[in-house]
Parts: sequence; structure tokens; C-alpha cells
Amino acid sequence: MTGVRGAAAWIVLCAVALAACSSSSNTTETALTQHRTLVVNDEPTPLCVAVAATVAQQVAGLGNRQSLPPKEGMAFPFADAADRNFTMKDTSFPLAIVWVGHNQQVLGSTTMTAQSKDPYPSPAPITLAVELSPQDWGPLAGTARTVSLGQA
Repeated sequence: MTGVRGAAAWIVLCAVALAACSSSSNTTETALTQHRTLVVNDEPTPLCVAVAATVAQQVAGLGNRQSLPPKEGMAFPFADAADRNFTMKDTSFPLAIVWVGHNQQVLGSTTMTAQSKDPYPSPAPITLAVELSPQDWGPLAGTARTVSLGQA
């Protein structure tokens, strides 16, 4: 019976890892991290974001990675609207952070410098922040009114 349970658990783990839209080489991290499609103005985009659902995932963010694959990023959902600060202390590539407030409204975006220890404060209370490469966010920046997380 243990062999069957072990095989079933392995199949589930593999299915979750394959379903994730991340090309991360860390299968355990990928399997434990939920991935969602970024939705802009109620339209799904080809952008896939890992959801930083736990405090540990939020603290780690996209730091300590060599690079960020195209069309990927990280979303930081928060249960309550509040002013928030982000840093780039352990991040070796620049990022655009999209600040999202009440009713999924885009409050703006900020380009963050790699390895910067300075805080990047939200412009107002936010319920969601999304980090992407500036190249991926650039084409959407001028027209994005709302941002939300779509399907896995």
C-alpha cells in the first residue's frame, strides 16, 4: 500500500509542477507555489506570476535568482489595503512593480533598480503588488486600468 501511495503522491507532485507556468528549475518550490495568469483590464495576458502567499515567499520575493524568464513575475496579494515598501537588496535584475489598490485599480508602477537597498514605497494603500521585467510591463503600462490574478 505504501508503494501505491508513494507513486500517487509522486504523480500529483509531477502534475502540479508541470501545470505551473514557471520554468523554475526548483521542482519543490514550483510545486508548492501557486501560479496565476495576470489579467489586465479584464483580459488574460500571456504573463504568468508566482503567487507569494506566505510571509516567507513574500520576504524572498524574486531575490537570489540569476534571472527572470520572459513573461514571468511574482504577485504579492494582501488581505488588507495598506501602504507597503519593497526592496531589491538580493535581486540581481531590474523589475517593474505594479501597485494595485482597491477594486483592482492600477495606482501606478515603479521601475526598481537591481541590488538597491533603498525602499520603494507604494503610492497609496495597496492590496496587490506585481513584479515583472520592465520589458514585459512596458507595453501594458499606458493602458492598464485594472490588474488581477486569473486562472492557474
